[in-house]
Amino acid sequence: RLEQRLTQRPDARAFFAGAAGEWDRLRAEYYGDHFTTAALAALVPSHWTIADLGCGTGQLLAEFAPNVKQILGIDNSPAMLKAAAKRTASLGNVELREGELDALPIEDASCDAALLVLVLTYIEEPPRVLAEMRRILRPGGKAVIIDLLLHDREDFRRDMQQRWPGFDAAALVDDLQHAGFAQATCRALPPVPEAKGPALILATAT
Repeated sequence: RLEQRLTQRPDARAFFAGAAGEWDRLRAEYYGDHFTTAALAALVPSHWTIADLGCGTGQLLAEFAPNVKQILGIDNSPAMLKAAAKRTASLGNVELREGELDALPIEDASCDAALLVLVLTYIEEPPRVLAEMRRILRPGGKAVIIDLLLHDREDFRRDMQQRWPGFDAAALVDDLQHAGFAQATCRALPPVPEAKGPALILATAT
């Protein structure tokens, strides 16, 4: 009976015909969600140097490091950098630097991409940080920003100690253009049902 079962050919088409309505749930239940991020990170050119500005505990550093030449993590919090160092201890191409985001400890035109993920809402003068982001990028370099969409949840802003209640998409595009970026775009990200915070936006520019 075992030989018979082993020689039976799986019918993937029939399986997915019945599982289509449940596939998203099944995939997450059996495999989790992290592999999607790993797949996207693998699309980044392997010769790139990336800067994670406001790197926090180093989650993005750990995800991108296996796929790039070097990744720099910048933060002004020694506690966050300590956590990032622990997370990335086995990754030889991660370099952590303590510094302010409006005066980055990074050389001019030395990075191929720069990330600002859930950072700008904490910054007193976002345009200065965007200008610094532009300064460290090589010609044609990519800027990626994820932050909060403008909202009216003042209690949330206070609880999270954020300076700004998110950003208007069109205004953020203007700020990127004024900082010297080209091809600036910004759009709202699809809501995540279980997320308790405000909606997010994704901005990119070169």
